[in-house]
Amino acid sequence: MKVWLSFACLSLTLLPVQAAGAKKTGVSFPARYEGGNLPLEQRKIKATVAEDEMLFVRGDQRIAIPLKNITAIWCGTDVRRRFAAGVLGVVPGMHLDKAEAYYVGVTWRDDLQGGSKIEAVLRLSSTEYRDFVAVLERLTGRKPVNTSKVPTVVRYEL
Repeated sequence: MKVWLSFACLSLTLLPVQAAGAKKTGVSFPARYEGGNLPLEQRKIKATVAEDEMLFVRGDQRIAIPLKNITAIWCGTDVRRRFAAGVLGVVPGMHLDKAEAYYVGVTWRDDLQGGSKIEAVLRLSSTEYRDFVAVLERLTGRKPVNTSKVPTVVRYEL
């Protein structure tokens, strides 16, 4: 019984030390890097959003972005017709002839490069898309611009 009590006391005293040295965890999303001016290839990456930074991981490459430096977030969809759309469109109400892609773009300032703007465009699945945008909006405090619903303004000068 004394051994158990001493083990419990020792573990309680070491708990704050272990918690202080633990890594910050965040929400990870599988995504595909589609473009921007990051030194990444257009391949699958893991985008992790923590409390104070967003992290892009591809193999051994890690790019960290402080959330306070994010200046704009946009999101949108792209609808295209699938191959053999005539056959797939026969089923009523299912819309199997269309494929939808979900994109999220992030723009931020890089303090190390004199405040230059850096952009990244990510492609996500439909389930991760909503969650990723919601987490970014909550942690950055910025409202994402939905490019599918933004009205176009045309000004004619006479």
